[in-house]
Amino acid sequence: MNRHFQPVRVLLPSEEVARRLADAIRTGFFRIGSRLPSERSIAEQMQVSRPTVREAVKQLVEADLLTVRPGAGGGTFVASEVVPLDFFTTPDIKPTSFDEAIEVRRLILPWVAQIASQYAEEADFERMREAIRFGRNALPSSETEAVTPEAISSVIIATMRFDLALAQATRNGLVLHLMELLLRWVEPMRHDTLHVYADLTLSLDLVETMMQTIESADPERITEITERRLGILEQALEKKTGRKLRRNRRRLVD
Repeated sequence: MNRHFQPVRVLLPSEEVARRLADAIRTGFFRIGSRLPSERSIAEQMQVSRPTVREAVKQLVEADLLTVRPGAGGGTFVASEVVPLDFFTTPDIKPTSFDEAIEVRRLILPWVAQIASQYAEEADFERMREAIRFGRNALPSSETEAVTPEAISSVIIATMRFDLALAQATRNGLVLHLMELLLRWVEPMRHDTLHVYADLTLSLDLVETMMQTIESADPERITEITERRLGILEQALEKKTGRKLRRNRRRLVD
């Protein structure tokens, strides 16, 4: 019997609240050490009960993302910006292979970069610069030091925040949502392929160069650096899997 339907995963309200809070941390809306809004405020904004928010906070405390400080001046504070990849639920819309995700990335990223160069403001560039600083601060001080899993996650989060800043600079809300969805598909691939200091440094160097070309608003240079970014991940995936991406297999046939 052919299967046409996937199993339904229904989130508890507390799980959805925890996911949204974690996503706000992951994307840099809440930074390490910052205080979250009150339980009442979160409940009102998300239109859920306060016990639901309390349970969500408990989940994030157990994941070492939040810490709760009692007493005067206390509250709920961000303890870490490195959100575990497996914390997030898989979106209903998802690629059936990494070929599909890579092809969508090729469709979206070049367009976003070109449009961002037309509309980006200083606040957008500051978000990009802050993302790059976050990634560089997480790297070891030298190539001889061991690269920790937290450093790898931080660099990946940094490049994700950079791409979200690019999408935000287009002044198109739908594009921002598409970018968020795309990054959820691509992030596991980056975890599979980014492991060594040189690759992590190159990843940050490329986004910094992309930012500079977008500031210069030079379409040809933007195209060149975007192609480099696309190619780095694609080549790494081919090396890891031992097979050509679908678009490259077609070229070989032609």
